[in-house]
Amino acid sequence: MRVRALALFPFLAVASWVWAGPQAESQKLTASSLPQFLAEFEKGLAPLDSAFDDLENAKLSLLDESGHPLGRRNIQDRRKTLSDLRDTVKQLEVSPQDLVLTMTLFSRAERLADDLYDLSQIAFDNDQEELGTRLADLLTSFDRNQDLIESYALRLATEEEERLRALEKENQDLQQKLKEAQASKAEPPAQQ
Repeated sequence: MRVRALALFPFLAVASWVWAGPQAESQKLTASSLPQFLAEFEKGLAPLDSAFDDLENAKLSLLDESGHPLGRRNIQDRRKTLSDLRDTVKQLEVSPQDLVLTMTLFSRAERLADDLYDLSQIAFDNDQEELGTRLADLLTSFDRNQDLIESYALRLATEEEERLRALEKENQDLQQKLKEAQASKAEPPAQQ
C-alpha cells in the first residue's frame, strides 16, 4: 500500500505543476497584487490546521525518522511556525514593499514546506496514505507560492538596489558641485 502511495506522489506533483505551472509562471506579484495573493495564501493555510489537528488529536501511531513516536510538542512547534507565517502575512499586507518582511515570509513558508514534506513522508511510512496525500498536495501548492514570493523578493531587492545606486550617483554629483562651488569661492578675484 505504501509503495503505491509513494508512486502516486510524483504523479500528483507533476499533475499539479502541469495544471498550475503556466498560470504560476505568468502570474507575477506586484505591490498592488500582493494583498490579493496574501489573502489567497492565508486561505490556503486553513487545511494545515485540519491536518495538524489530525496529527495532534487522533490516535495515530506516527513515528519520526528515528522510529520514535511523533510527539505532541513536535506538532505544536509546527503550529508555531504556521502561526508565525500568518503573522508575517498580516504584516506584509500592511507593508507590501518591505523586503525584510518578504524574505521573512519566504523563509517561514520554506520552513513550513520542509515540515509538510517531512510529515507527508512520515504519514506514508506509517501507512497513513490519506493524510500523507493531503500533506503532499499542500506541499505542491506551497512550492508554487514560494516561487512567486521568491520572484517578488528578487524584484524588490533589484528595485532597492537601483534606488540606492541612483542615490549614490546623486550624492556624488552633489559633492562634486559643492567642491566646484567651494573652489570657485576660494579663487582670488581676477585683477584688472
